[in-house]
Amino acid sequence: MSTIFFKKSGSGHPLVLIHGFCENHEIWTEFAEALSEKFEVYLIDLPGFGNSPLPSEPFSIDSIGAEVSEWIDLKRIEQPIIIGHSLGGYVTLAMAARHPEKFAGIGLFHSTAYPDSEERKTNRNKVIEFVKAHGVDPFIDTFVPSLFFNKKHLAIPAVDKIARSTSQQTLLAYTAAMRDRPSSIDFLKKVSKPLLILGGDKDSVIPAEITKELGQLNRKSIVHLFKNTGHMAMYECPQEAQKVITEFVETIPGAIPKI
Repeated sequence: MSTIFFKKSGSGHPLVLIHGFCENHEIWTEFAEALSEKFEVYLIDLPGFGNSPLPSEPFSIDSIGAEVSEWIDLKRIEQPIIIGHSLGGYVTLAMAARHPEKFAGIGLFHSTAYPDSEERKTNRNKVIEFVKAHGVDPFIDTFVPSLFFNKKHLAIPAVDKIARSTSQQTLLAYTAAMRDRPSSIDFLKKVSKPLLILGGDKDSVIPAEITKELGQLNRKSIVHLFKNTGHMAMYECPQEAQKVITEFVETIPGAIPKI
């Protein structure tokens, strides 16, 4: 039985938003308000974040995807569009690779199908050692501001508060899971579902060049780069991001938003 916490709002075609690393469903709260005027919007807490319990360790991105997919089945959510932010994008790809027939469309929101490079794996290991030695808070001190292009953005304190609710056990387990995730490039190339790829032109986590490369892998891709935006378009340019997502849904047969 899945123990995933979620909040639901609105009516229309189902849209599931999956948060990123050191986040929970609250990251989407304001952003989802406009979307819920046209869609049935689900905001979930990934296992270990927010109000969802952490699975037995060790786990993988694939097993997390399987748990979210089980939750979708239990809630009888038919043909949802799944959009994942950063880590949530990795989970989205894992879910879609297992059961592409379950989803009407998929979206990567500041995320990538590439596996970690050797340099990135080394950095993940450094994070693990740092957090083991110093705890969560010193990591969050630098992590959250790095997500924004404007280091004085008014949303930083709210995101910081959410990030600090992450337990050390969750942070360490997901860092290892992200480090060890496989490539999803082959899946991205062949998937026949509508695909939305969103990024920021000032994103230091997923560089704009990577977002553009991903968009060239599949002819069904719709790619959009937000200007003067880091890794957090739901805060840095919410109205534009809401518009792009709505227009994406309008391209999917049978998923026309409520008027």
